Amino acid sequence: MHFGSLRFKLTLWYVLILGILLISFSSFLYFTLSKSLHRDVDNKLRSLAELIASESSSPLSKFGFGNIDQALETSMNLKPIGKFIQVLDESGNIGRKSDNLKNVQLPISLNALKNASKGLITFETNRSLGNTPLRIITFPVIENNHVTKIVQIASSLEEVEDALNKLFLILIITVPLALMVAILGGQFLAHKALKPVDNITQTARMITSQNLNQRIIPPKVKDEISRLIETFNEMISRLDQSFRQIKQFSSDASHELKTPLTILKGEVEVTLRKQRTPQEYQQTLKSNLEEINRMSQIVGDLLILSKADTGEIRLNKEDINLTEILNEIVAQMDVLAQSKKLHLSTSNHHQDVHIFGDALRLRELFINLIENGIKYTEEGGSIHITLQKEYPPPVKNQSNWVEGERGEFVKIIVSDTGIGIAKEDQEKVFNRFFRVDKARSREQGGSGLGLSICKWIVEAHQGEIKVESELGKGSSFIVKLPLSSPLMMN
Repeated sequence: MHFGSLRFKLTLWYVLILGILLISFSSFLYFTLSKSLHRDVDNKLRSLAELIASESSSPLSKFGFGNIDQALETSMNLKPIGKFIQVLDESGNIGRKSDNLKNVQLPISLNALKNASKGLITFETNRSLGNTPLRIITFPVIENNHVTKIVQIASSLEEVEDALNKLFLILIITVPLALMVAILGGQFLAHKALKPVDNITQTARMITSQNLNQRIIPPKVKDEISRLIETFNEMISRLDQSFRQIKQFSSDASHELKTPLTILKGEVEVTLRKQRTPQEYQQTLKSNLEEINRMSQIVGDLLILSKADTGEIRLNKEDINLTEILNEIVAQMDVLAQSKKLHLSTSNHHQDVHIFGDALRLRELFINLIENGIKYTEEGGSIHITLQKEYPPPVKNQSNWVEGERGEFVKIIVSDTGIGIAKEDQEKVFNRFFRVDKARSREQGGSGLGLSICKWIVEAHQGEIKVESELGKGSSFIVKLPLSSPLMMN
């Protein structure tokens, strides 16, 4: 397992956290048990010392300098096993001690004597007797507010230390073993959890631009990995669609540019086969110029769309009078309509309609739409432009409002009585290089990019565009643009 891998890091964090928990719990258990055992020993020593002190008037008086073990058993029916007892007078001189002390005596520190003289009880741990750990209580016996005797009782701590040592040994063995098991378990769990990620990685390595239709099969369980796989599949779908569009776009662009180049080449070759008259050369050059202009238009439109896709074109938005712009465009396009014997008209129910947008691009938008209607409308037909405001449903308890603040928009409809568009083609007319009738479009000089540019202009103004059409009856292009508001103009 690689040290820099996510699997190693997950296992390391898992073992680290578990190790901290186990060490913390083991330390808590050890020190809690140690404190409990020592407290139990202290309580037993104190109870025995208090019992002896409470009998000082009778048993201790009988102790004298006799056998203290025998006196305890006779007076109190008490036979303390494993306890070392000695009684001192108020000066610290040993009066009597238990048989198990024999020729030794319990050590008493200067601090214990000072505390006893003040009536304070002292607990000490001492190892001076054969390196045996002893817990010693120094208990003063007070009579008439005066310390008359000092009782010292000691108990071995060997059993306590043996228990603590055994516990420590158990912990020092089990904790590392538990961590070793945790390492193996962590590796297994990390491998299990990251296996779908490995599948994603392997699939991603196999996916190229040639097989973008491949997808990762998501697991049945809806979890984070499942959402990751779904997101990855959605991304691949978008890439697949983008590659298809780019491929189609490149193919269409190549075809569009290849045709005029073929025509240019053919006309030039035919002209050069023999000597021509000046009129024939002039006719050939005119035809070549038409094809060059057609290619220039295609390249220019492609450049606009390419810059629009990359966000290089910035709109110079300002508050503009849309009514005036439409009237100017209609006046200009009326000359072209009359040349084809078409009737161009407008209907506007509003004096001035203001929107926040780029005047130059909006002119291009409506010129393209009207010119498109003129191209595909037979002689004697008509083209009509309608401009009207539309408002959302009224909101209750909202009587005071400023125009443009509640989502109001203006709708411009460019209708013609032309050839119409088939229902199955209406969603495709805004695609690049799409033509309803390719032969007629070429004759009329269309590049197949005009409506794509129109769609970009409308969407750049936060609007929408759609087409409604019927074959043989004409088409209506409907553009909706938001009205100007104080917020949009600031």
